[in-house]
Amino acid sequence: MNMDFIGREKEMELLNREFGRESSLVIIKGRRRVGKSRLITEFLKDKDHLYHEVDSESGQSILASLGRTISGELNIRFERWSDALKYYVSSHPGKKVIAIDEFQYAVKADPELKIEIQALWDTYLSKNDVMLILCGSSLTSMNNLAGDMRSPLYGRNTLDLTIMPLPFRTTVAGDYRKSVERYAVTGGVPYYMALMDNGDTIENVIRMSMEMGSPLLNEGEYLLGSEFRNLSSYNTYLKAMANGHRTMEKITGAVQAPSDEILPYLKRLIEIGMVDRLVPVTEKAPEKSRNGQYVISDNFMCLWFRFIYPYRNSIVRMENDAAVQDLRDHFIDAHVAFVFENVCREELRNYLRGKGIAAEYGKYWGNGEIDLIALDKKDRVAYVCECKYHARPLGMSELNSLVSKAEAVKELKDYKVKYCLFSVSGYNDGMSESGALLFNNGELVSE
Repeated sequence: MNMDFIGREKEMELLNREFGRESSLVIIKGRRRVGKSRLITEFLKDKDHLYHEVDSESGQSILASLGRTISGELNIRFERWSDALKYYVSSHPGKKVIAIDEFQYAVKADPELKIEIQALWDTYLSKNDVMLILCGSSLTSMNNLAGDMRSPLYGRNTLDLTIMPLPFRTTVAGDYRKSVERYAVTGGVPYYMALMDNGDTIENVIRMSMEMGSPLLNEGEYLLGSEFRNLSSYNTYLKAMANGHRTMEKITGAVQAPSDEILPYLKRLIEIGMVDRLVPVTEKAPEKSRNGQYVISDNFMCLWFRFIYPYRNSIVRMENDAAVQDLRDHFIDAHVAFVFENVCREELRNYLRGKGIAAEYGKYWGNGEIDLIALDKKDRVAYVCECKYHARPLGMSELNSLVSKAEAVKELKDYKVKYCLFSVSGYNDGMSESGALLFNNGELVSE
């Protein structure tokens, strides 16, 4: 299941910059499977370092394991983390990197450890040419580590790095359409990418998540369980969103619960990056807008709650027929088509950045719905886009529909509007004369 180390150029640049400092304290966090540990080990390859991954054990057992990592065959027993890390630093002259992975387990086992690490950093590590990396998969715990004013480590970190899934363009290999469908499954998460073979995408999903013993059958609850305890409510609301209930009104109707009961759960999901609250890109005060939609931001989690979670008990009983049929019937229209809109957003951003244009990106809904709008507020240009994941070429009917929808958006009256179409199946003859920006398989083919 090994795969090449791809992407992460910016992350490596930031880590190397920190390495060049006299001392640095780096916080690394991100959802499970996203490749944090691989990033760290690649960064450490040519450096004098201590790397230790913490297991979910008692504080005493964790310290004993750290001691074995540091002292090797000497198997020295240390009384405190401070003693262990001082021993390592004193026995390794020159620049040193100390990387503690899954640090949240150590804090959970010993809540006073944050105070000890703070004192050790202030009095010793920061004065001895050390780069200290604290990494973890629990976003709640790691966000509190340096971002909570009550935390002993608050304000001491020199870098707070959240590792995100790989962008679509980094994952493209071969056929563009197949790359989009695979990205709709993996979302750029390296672990999922490594699980997939080169075969049909739907067959990969079935093998990975819809058969007895599938490695990702329980993946959704595994990821949520690392952050929350009461999973039943989170499961309920995420399932509703995955089935297209995105406004608060529709979510409350789907789950038969009042909004004041649902909102605290949605806020926690937003805090860990599992859910995004979207408002139309044309909103002048988005933070105050009541016109919000809640969407699952993680491609695989959206897939899991739409196609796997509702059938999980049947899958365990080796009765996956209904689940497989639902996936075959609706993988494109209920999932890939929406992921394609986000892919188009990335493609448009790359295109506009290449022209030196800074824009705000988002959707529009209200008087109609528009897949993607990029607002160049400096030059007052709106790039209004339709994203169609169709097996047939696009033509004037799609462009005319887009023009009609845009003309009804009063917030665009002061903008020069440029129309854009995104296709994976090309365009009808004559479309190159339409004046629209035409993208096919992510490439600009006419402007």
